[in-house]
Amino acid sequence: MSSYPAEFDPVPIQRPAPSTASMAPTTSPMIPTAPISRPVSTQTNPTYNVSTQTISTPTPAPQNTFKYYPAPPVIATYHKYQDVNNDPNLQHTETLYFLDKTLDWIKHDKSFKKLKKFEKYLKGVDGYEIMYKLLKLFVRKGNTNWYDLKVQKSLVKDYIKHKLSKL
Repeated sequence: MSSYPAEFDPVPIQRPAPSTASMAPTTSPMIPTAPISRPVSTQTNPTYNVSTQTISTPTPAPQNTFKYYPAPPVIATYHKYQDVNNDPNLQHTETLYFLDKTLDWIKHDKSFKKLKKFEKYLKGVDGYEIMYKLLKLFVRKGNTNWYDLKVQKSLVKDYIKHKLSKL
């Protein structure tokens, strides 16, 4: 008994025996023979059974039997999912959210008191770009996703504080 499903069991293949139609009986040159009108065949003709009214054809015994193992089925389905993490709209929204939060933390949080000097840079034209690069670095190094940043708010807060204090 094989461990494969029944559809993978080997299927015997029968190869036909070499044709004997082209071989004529050999005779002695001394004995005259009549020309053969039909080829000589080793197969018997179908027989008709009168009592059952059926026609039966004898099947030849298999001579060259080989086992054939069919290939496993190919699964041709492929699902393509949208990569939300690469969505520029999501990245823009998260960057603006954390830019506003950072400015709020600088004003109201005592741990951000030393970062008061960066407030004018974050409010300026480059503030968005600075925050985007910090978040992008956090996502890449932290092996996280853009859509998980709000869930990891305390980690992002500590990361921003650490990176801005090193500047």
